Amino acid sequence: MGEYLFTQRTRDDQRIAEALSEQLSEPMVYFDAPEMYRVAAETAQAEQSRVLVLDPLCVVQVDTDSKMNGTRFITSEIDHVLKEGTSDYGFYDVGNAGTYWMRAALNAFSPVHAMTGVYASGIYAGGQLSGVLVYISGVQEIYESLRDIQLRILLWLLVVASAVMLVNVFVLRTITRPISELNEGISRMSRGDLSARVNVRGKNEFAGLASAFNSMSERLEQLDNSRNQFVSNASHELKTPLSTMKILIETLLYQDPIDPGMTKEFLGDVNKEIDRLNRIVSDLLTLVNIDSGAMKLKLEDLDIAALMQEQARRLAPLARENGIELECSTGAPLVVNGDPLKLQQVIYNVIDNAIKYTPRGGEVHCTVSRSGKMAVLRIADTGEGIPADDLPHIFDRFYRVDKARSRETGGTGLGLSIVKQIVLAHGGTITPESTLGKGTTFTIQLPLASKKSEE
Repeated sequence: MGEYLFTQRTRDDQRIAEALSEQLSEPMVYFDAPEMYRVAAETAQAEQSRVLVLDPLCVVQVDTDSKMNGTRFITSEIDHVLKEGTSDYGFYDVGNAGTYWMRAALNAFSPVHAMTGVYASGIYAGGQLSGVLVYISGVQEIYESLRDIQLRILLWLLVVASAVMLVNVFVLRTITRPISELNEGISRMSRGDLSARVNVRGKNEFAGLASAFNSMSERLEQLDNSRNQFVSNASHELKTPLSTMKILIETLLYQDPIDPGMTKEFLGDVNKEIDRLNRIVSDLLTLVNIDSGAMKLKLEDLDIAALMQEQARRLAPLARENGIELECSTGAPLVVNGDPLKLQQVIYNVIDNAIKYTPRGGEVHCTVSRSGKMAVLRIADTGEGIPADDLPHIFDRFYRVDKARSRETGGTGLGLSIVKQIVLAHGGTITPESTLGKGTTFTIQLPLASKKSEE
């Protein structure tokens, strides 16, 4: 920028000085001092500059400030004109550079310290050098402009630097810190601490990532707690029949003399506990297959109404034995695409539970209907009902509302959990509704088979 400004000023001064040299050519030949002064003064006044006219011996003939007339004035630019015959230009810091006469001439032009430009050009007449024109102009405004530009640049650099620092702080707070916290959370989780959580700030991508991490961590913690609870419950359920069998067998071992009647009774109890243990292990294996995805459904189109009627007939003797009235109303056939054995297990289990938990003289009603594209199965009983606090947990593994009675009826605490997983695997839902003292209703919804599938 400085080079451009000074180049432009040099060209302007050169143009003015050369034009003035041509105008002074004729007056210089005749040493017409008044005319030379008039021409020089007009230019000096118009350009706010100072003009000196020197003879070939460097004696000042005209000074527009009328201070150096008759004195000898020499600079490197004037010397260059006298020796080389070509014009020259130079810049001076007034008061800090040049000879005594130079400082005198320039300080006379500008009494304060300022940058000044000096342009020397030859005055020719008939091809001969008849004098030297010295054009002195102030260029301090250029330096002031450059200084102003430098100050502006410095100011902008400070502003940019401050902005960069603020951006760095923002980046550290919005990017680096969340990443560090997320990394710390992952490290804690890798060490087995599933309770690790990270702070969620704002609504940007990192906040979404933090929320996803927290959700994953919470889910893993729930799964870990569920697994631990499951192992604990499974151990307890397996330990109960084993402990019972151990007591019965030890009683037989240490019985003296052996009582055949008692032995037969105890062995019958052991056999029941083995059956119970077998049911628990079988249900556990079923749940393991479901959780691992190993359970494969053998899908086919089947009449869910006919399947409901079939399971009701199978359980009718049990209902009569318990003094319970079992009714089944199915209506028109409804075709679903499912695994017959798995759906049979679902219906059998729910009706069996309804019979077991309904007191003598009660009723169990089974119905099948259609709602839109869903087949709706309802099994309702007039039993004691399920407390509201227990209702959300009845599908949990090993959960029992009445633990003592459940064991008496031979339940493992896994049946409803298996039922729910099978229904979900078929794309359906199972919903319990219960009122204490009035009974419980299980509603199972299964998607109907498409027309293409039926064909």
